[in-house]
Amino acid sequence: MNNAGVMTPPRRLETVDGFELQIGSNYLGPFALTVRLLPLLLTAPAPRVATMSSGTANIGRINFDDLQWQRSYRPAAAYAQSKLADLMLTLHLADLAAERGWSLLSTGAHPGNTRTNLGVTGPNLGGRRSPMLSVALKIVPIQRVERGAEPLLYATTSPDATAGGYYGPRWWWVGPTAVARPPRRALDKAVRARLWAESERLTGVSVPTQV
Repeated sequence: MNNAGVMTPPRRLETVDGFELQIGSNYLGPFALTVRLLPLLLTAPAPRVATMSSGTANIGRINFDDLQWQRSYRPAAAYAQSKLADLMLTLHLADLAAERGWSLLSTGAHPGNTRTNLGVTGPNLGGRRSPMLSVALKIVPIQRVERGAEPLLYATTSPDATAGGYYGPRWWWVGPTAVARPPRRALDKAVRARLWAESERLTGVSVPTQV
């Protein structure tokens, strides 16, 4: 279950590996962990990898020219990119499983708008939360943590979850778990494959040839 999350620090920060904090924590870390665990996962009778994305993936773009936001850092755009990358990880891993005949099930989820400290702790890493974000958190429908956790739990445990399935709140921001529609950019197989290859290069972690 991949569920790391850092959200919109107002200035560019880096992980100890030198990656921009959001793409490093939200995506590259889960990518490397998942790929490293694949040999062990594939020995299980019914392996599954569930990865948490976000509704902000809908406005994300994978900027291969500046994946690490070294030229011009924009907090919300960096967060959206990392969460689109998470969804692409879900879908490309499902493709790999199908191509190689693995029994592994790769699923994804997003929590909608959930009352956690994510929108506070991220901005406080590099300064104060923006007034716009403060207003948005007050006017957008929001749900309790228990309900926000349901889509990922469904993706992780439900016998009805499907390969490449994506799940979130029924009414986008809030509600019981339902099938979610991936954004169009997440469906681009060529971009997914390019992102996977770039992630292997950046992390130094590749799918073992023997699995």
